[in-house]
Amino acid sequence: MLLHTHKSLDKIIRRVFMISSNLSDLAEMVEKNRNGKTVVLATGTFDLFHYEHLKYLEGAKKNGDILVVAVKSNRCAAMKNPERPVISEEQRVAIVDAIRYVDYDPSTVLEFESENKKQEEWLIIFQDLFKTLRPDILYYENNPVLQSARNKVFEKYGITGVMKERGEKASTTEIIKKMKS
Repeated sequence: MLLHTHKSLDKIIRRVFMISSNLSDLAEMVEKNRNGKTVVLATGTFDLFHYEHLKYLEGAKKNGDILVVAVKSNRCAAMKNPERPVISEEQRVAIVDAIRYVDYDPSTVLEFESENKKQEEWLIIFQDLFKTLRPDILYYENNPVLQSARNKVFEKYGITGVMKERGEKASTTEIIKKMKS
């Protein structure tokens, strides 16, 4: 079996390969290991990694067999908030990759020119990822603004949506506010 623990040689080899790979290569690797398994996609910035990030990834993994995590690039995160991210793209990817629940991370594939604040932009950002990777499940946090766009994706690509309610224990925004006060 290719997917062992987070410290396995297979994962280290995959990680090195993925640094120079593209979305098609990732999809091919996932497809080789699919064999009737459920593929879950989770996305995020994962800035100042905290407890709620961990619970998000744990929840995503509980919904399937193979967890792919798409980490937003520095530029992507900065478009939503110009003061972010605090932690570099490379460090955020390394942190997410070290989490035992994560099987694959396409790291910086989420480059785009929009602000990620409107439904249409959200659809454009993730369209290639959904089309190429073909996840069975999109695990996402509750954001009512994007629900209509998500529903279109679920229908168009035959993806099942599983929503995680936003946690109250921690958020990057709240951590930054505490640090500034």
